[in-house]
Amino acid sequence: MDTIKIYGIEFYAYHGVLDSEKELGQTFRIDCEFSLDSSVCNDDINKTVNYGQVALDIKEFASQNRYDLLESLANKLASYLLQKYELMDDIKLAVHKPHAPIATKFDDVTMTVRRKRERVYLAIGSNLGDRKDNLDYVGKAIDSDPSIKLLAKSSYIETKPYGVLDQPDFLNGAIKVETIYTPKELLDFCKRTEKLAGRVATRRWGERVLDVDILMYGNNTVFTDDLIIPHPEMHIRDFVLRPLEEIEPHLIHPIKNKSIRELLKEVE
Repeated sequence: MDTIKIYGIEFYAYHGVLDSEKELGQTFRIDCEFSLDSSVCNDDINKTVNYGQVALDIKEFASQNRYDLLESLANKLASYLLQKYELMDDIKLAVHKPHAPIATKFDDVTMTVRRKRERVYLAIGSNLGDRKDNLDYVGKAIDSDPSIKLLAKSSYIETKPYGVLDQPDFLNGAIKVETIYTPKELLDFCKRTEKLAGRVATRRWGERVLDVDILMYGNNTVFTDDLIIPHPEMHIRDFVLRPLEEIEPHLIHPIKNKSIRELLKEVE
């Protein structure tokens, strides 16, 4: 992708932990880089990102909001800009705080973040209550959240329970979204959606009102205590692969290096 860079956007603001920083304020600077496809603009400013307006947006947002941490400012600003400018593929922000209250000589303090849009695949399932309504709730949650956009949704299939057999049959599906959430933020979105739909804690692999699992997050891999991407069992679960194959049959699993259609054939 092509890149536009705006360096040294200066403003006066009140970000900081200390009371003196909140009351007196200080000068900050922000460097901004973002990627887009410039080949489609055809010399029309309405088909590209107006970097002059981006600079003004950065100054206004950073001046009018107050945060204790540079990390919060950088993350909130990145999300705001990606939500406003859909032609931005990714963005990198460096927030400079040259007058930070540090008890030694220094030149600058800089906090840098990079965020991008990712194509993500989710598995959804339910076997309690109105199962279809529960699965449809995920789409409603996505529609109401500016950080995530629905791109495709499979039809729903009925499947037998997995792991624990003495429970009702499931209704399962898969959805494709575009999001600016990080993997951990997306996990929070999934858990929050489950809770709002009425899910409560039960036995492992047991019955649930709604289950929302992250299957793939672009071509990225994540391995932490609470999140593994790609989903560690997606390649052996028929009820995951069948809906996913419907909407993205040629999607390549980043570890197995096989398409969803190939993985499904192996399971079948």
